[in-house]
Amino acid sequence: MTRALFALKLGLFRNGPHNERVFCLVTGLILAALVISGASLTAHGVIHEDWIAVALTVWGGMWLFGPLAQPRHDPSVISREWLRGCPLRSWRLARALSWTELLGIGPLITLACLSSLVVLAAPGGTTAVAAAMAAVAAQLYLLVWAGKTVAALVAWLLQTRAGMTLAAVQTAIMLALSFAGWVPVAAWLLPRPGEGDIALVTPTAGRLPEPMTDVLAASPTGWGYGAALAARDGAGAGPVLLPLAALLTLGALLQLCWIALTVRALRRLRDVYKRQQVAAVVSRELVTWLRDPARGVELRSAWLTPLLMALIIASTDWSWALPLAGPAAAVFGAMIAINTYALDGTALWQLLTTPGAIKADVRGRMVAWALMFGLPSIALAAVLWAATGSPLGGAAVGGAITAAAAGCAGAPLLALVMPAVGTDARDRIHPGQQAGDPTGGQMTIFPVALLAAILPGVIGGPWWGSVLFAVLLAAVVLGVIPALTVRLLQQRGTRLLEAMATRDTAFLHASARTKSSLNRPSDTLCHSRSGATP
Repeated sequence: MTRALFALKLGLFRNGPHNERVFCLVTGLILAALVISGASLTAHGVIHEDWIAVALTVWGGMWLFGPLAQPRHDPSVISREWLRGCPLRSWRLARALSWTELLGIGPLITLACLSSLVVLAAPGGTTAVAAAMAAVAAQLYLLVWAGKTVAALVAWLLQTRAGMTLAAVQTAIMLALSFAGWVPVAAWLLPRPGEGDIALVTPTAGRLPEPMTDVLAASPTGWGYGAALAARDGAGAGPVLLPLAALLTLGALLQLCWIALTVRALRRLRDVYKRQQVAAVVSRELVTWLRDPARGVELRSAWLTPLLMALIIASTDWSWALPLAGPAAAVFGAMIAINTYALDGTALWQLLTTPGAIKADVRGRMVAWALMFGLPSIALAAVLWAATGSPLGGAAVGGAITAAAAGCAGAPLLALVMPAVGTDARDRIHPGQQAGDPTGGQMTIFPVALLAAILPGVIGGPWWGSVLFAVLLAAVVLGVIPALTVRLLQQRGTRLLEAMATRDTAFLHASARTKSSLNRPSDTLCHSRSGATP
């Protein structure tokens, strides 16, 4: 498995885009050459070897803080999405995948930079060079897995509120450093410009303060540096082997952490992959209602309106009318959900190109609407009935049931029949953007849902009769209308997608007229032609 993944990654490197990789490789090798040159200059006393420790610490910090600079960027060449259907255990797959992470531009240029340790240890002879080479390998192992683990942790945290806060904080830090990071350096070079003194302090490359050197050598990024110097100076086996063992141990622990995080990601992807189609649509719809700007405004207004109505009624002596807030919530929910296909925009192509997905999509949208509006509106009517003892409670509960059924089944149907196409979802980032005017659809479904809410109270008689009639009517509505919606979506899906791509519903109607004329019997067409011929 590891060999196959290595071959896959090499193929991606060979056949994928090269511009960014070549730029990173050339830039990284130039910086690594500067570090190596600095290490060679230490032998001649031009600079002190402590500055190599600084360079290696900065290089290691790039592995740690690089993923934080781009928290939304997945550095992995082999995407986890490709492996979600692989018939292997997640742990085995993650272990095999982990070794491929050592192959890449980052490890290559880091290896070149760490070869400066071999240059530092060269005066100590062959044994010191061998120890330095081991230190290079161990330090590279630690840095790679430190960076990969941080990237995996960031990807996991971004799925939580804490992760979003982290992303915001790191973005602010990066911006602050970009705009004001030069100030400490300028203050060091020009210490008194506010006093009119513009004397420039000439920087020197002398030896660093000893406490700073000790801190750099004691940090994980300096363990390989300390082992190489100990081997060069003949300090014995202990000062050389202990840092190497620490590097390998910490690197192995970080690799295990990365494997565990990758296993979690693979299992999550497989759960989504194996989830039933309807459940997947329900999850997508619920998330879209909460995240999409256009839908989010409608969702909040649809629920705030009946609640405020109930609050106004509660301040009067008409407490008997409070249960009617339940049917009202269902009616408002139906009105705001009649344009979902147009709000999704050109993403409809995924639905049309996935076999068997149309029926699941219609059912999933209905279930999501029922969870957000239908069941809560029925529960609201029942709770207010129990709280007030209203004589209209049974009719209100029955009306909520029928209105919920009408909205649940009618909203997807009207979304196909009367789409209000506006700004595509991928281009819509705030509620103020034009997302289509669904007024026509809302004025169509409003009397339908209102009539459905009134019927149980008019026809049902006593409260149990109203509820029973509402359940039967809801069963009929939910059994007939969704089948019609599925059929219409199969027939009109392509033209609806074209109308969304052009953002012109006239194109949809024109296509319908063209299709009807093309489907006209041939004898009629021939008769028309003969009649038109002089």
